[in-house]
Amino acid sequence: MLLSGCTSATPPPAPAPAPTTPPPSKLHGDPVDYSGFRLVMSTSPPSVLDPATGATTPLPGAPGGDRVNEVLRVGKFPVVLSAARCGPSCLEPSEVLVYGDLKNQPWKLGKARSVAPSADESGVWLIRDDGDDLCRLQFVSLLGAERDRGRPASCTTAVRQEVPKGLLITVNSGTASAEDVLIDPATGRAVHQFPRVLAVTKERMLLAELTEFSVLDLRSDQRTRVQRPVADGAPGMVVPSRDGYKVAVLFGDPAWAGTATQTADVWVLALDTLTWTRAPAMPIATELKRVAIEWTETDDLVIATDVVANWRLDRPGWTVVKTPLPAERNQRVVAVAQG
Repeated sequence: MLLSGCTSATPPPAPAPAPTTPPPSKLHGDPVDYSGFRLVMSTSPPSVLDPATGATTPLPGAPGGDRVNEVLRVGKFPVVLSAARCGPSCLEPSEVLVYGDLKNQPWKLGKARSVAPSADESGVWLIRDDGDDLCRLQFVSLLGAERDRGRPASCTTAVRQEVPKGLLITVNSGTASAEDVLIDPATGRAVHQFPRVLAVTKERMLLAELTEFSVLDLRSDQRTRVQRPVADGAPGMVVPSRDGYKVAVLFGDPAWAGTATQTADVWVLALDTLTWTRAPAMPIATELKRVAIEWTETDDLVIATDVVANWRLDRPGWTVVKTPLPAERNQRVVAVAQG
């Protein structure tokens, strides 16, 4: 007796469905020759970009060499943090430099592990390193005057922003057990504590929940839930406007629709009405590690990606200055008025 049989080969997996919407493109808008602002950038060495001319100029007095640089804004003034490397994944405390004029030498505030603007924008809060794993929290004016020696603090604490209700810090910064706490800086007493605070303004805090956001009114302690405007992408940079009435949130997707395309999607949340406004032409295709957002003094939202562009909520589109950007830069920029 002869037995025979046949088997069929396993069919190949079905291809992934094609995206049903056109792929995002680069940012586009109306070209202009004058932007009204300059950008201080976290390059090496730190530099200032004039979008009108395309010129990038190193900041005077900033340390050179292989360093990690960061910029933040205190009021109208850019502050540069410049840290030397002490190993492949280790940084020394940063030199803190305040620029009153981008063409002149900065004021030096010494070294710190972490820096945050004060509520009145007259100075900064610093985490000072005293050695032997001892650190302290200290207030220093922008001109370098120390209020006092400060109070003991953990060296793993990061200061973020002071508002009238307290100083926002991150405890165990950079670890899985990190917590965001609003403290009374004079006593260290916790006023509010949450797993993740995305931003804080004079009157409100934007909090990240598991699947949505919430806004805490610091005047009444009332907390209101806010739906995310998009399902895709994770919230990255969150930047409050200078008047504190709204925040810009950048949602980043490293694999748009399952492809290799990285996208940025910028939305603005009005903190009084809790309504979202999507920036024009979003999402855009861009490298997430090179996109930055910032607000100007005139309430324009600025984005630095493949181009520099600005937009106001009462306008239909972006105004684009097609100027080259340094290839090696991180996600922080500070907008200063055109000089």
